[in-house]
Amino acid sequence: MINKKDKVLPLSMALRAAIYSDGDQSLISYIAEKNCWNLTTFRNSLCPTTTTHKANIYHFEAVLAETRDSGIMDSICAIHGNAGWFEFPQIKENFDHANYLSKIGELAQEQGALAKSIAIAVSDGVITKLEEDEICQEVLDLVRVATSILAMVKKQREQVV
Repeated sequence: MINKKDKVLPLSMALRAAIYSDGDQSLISYIAEKNCWNLTTFRNSLCPTTTTHKANIYHFEAVLAETRDSGIMDSICAIHGNAGWFEFPQIKENFDHANYLSKIGELAQEQGALAKSIAIAVSDGVITKLEEDEICQEVLDLVRVATSILAMVKKQREQVV
């Protein structure tokens, strides 16, 4: 089987790779049983070389819900062609106002770093590949901090409810 960490797989292969990621046959059985599907039919549907069965939207949803596999998300973004995805971080600690202020300060630092990278890159009228990569990394860092703040808000709201 292709190492799914090396490249973005077609969606049909990403679904199969997600199910068999650890070589554990019990996950496919668990998903089939949970959804009242015939195991053999489900297994055949996830096999890209089987011509008589194809995975459907229900298979896709069940596999993604159980595995939360990043390869599936990468495949969807590749199909779109101009999309990306990110996963909200898991926040475990409790927070106070100082935690929020610290994270907002980090957000401001990341935004400043991004602005500086863009200013340097456009100053000579030419953006090099290295400058583009640096800007891309700065954007992702900014998104990472922003999603951390959102995850903190969600976590605190869950604690109140």
